[in-house]
Amino acid sequence: MTYEEYKNKRISNKRSSSGILSNILNKFFTIIIFTMLVVIISNYSPKFKSFVIDKVLNSTFDFSFINKSLNKVTNIFKREQTIVNVSKNENISSEKYKDGIKYFIKENENIYLKESGIVTYIGEKEGYNNTIIIQQSNGYYAWYGNVKENVKLYDYVESGSIIGTASDEYYYVLLKDDKPVLIENED
Repeated sequence: MTYEEYKNKRISNKRSSSGILSNILNKFFTIIIFTMLVVIISNYSPKFKSFVIDKVLNSTFDFSFINKSLNKVTNIFKREQTIVNVSKNENISSEKYKDGIKYFIKENENIYLKESGIVTYIGEKEGYNNTIIIQQSNGYYAWYGNVKENVKLYDYVESGSIIGTASDEYYYVLLKDDKPVLIENED
């Protein structure tokens, strides 16, 4: 065996056994050093500190990409997904309304979540009254308008759970990349 063959064999053995652990440790230490630098610079520079607070700490975080990657691993354990109706009432009527659908329901009827997600907004939206916005795990945002909520901001809510009640009508809008998605009436 020549020296070059020995050297190449030794290098390949090192890469295979300690490569993964080394890679993880390198990334971990990089994150620690970066975080320390940000803290140190923030203490000396008010402009940088305000930048970090505005752009990093006060920004909205999109959790859907984390859930998508976890779903790739855990989907084998899930049963087939069923479509959740917004109401237990079978005779519900609807019509197109602005960017979504307006449902006509009974007085004080429960509203059920169609797709699991995180509550990212609760408040008044023009034309929709009190609105609950859910960031779904698939990256879509669902608006449930004219609903008196039973959930709190940043709650994770499972599909089929009651999110609130509505008087005689409520609105459902689905958005992707801040654009309305065409929804078929579910009559």
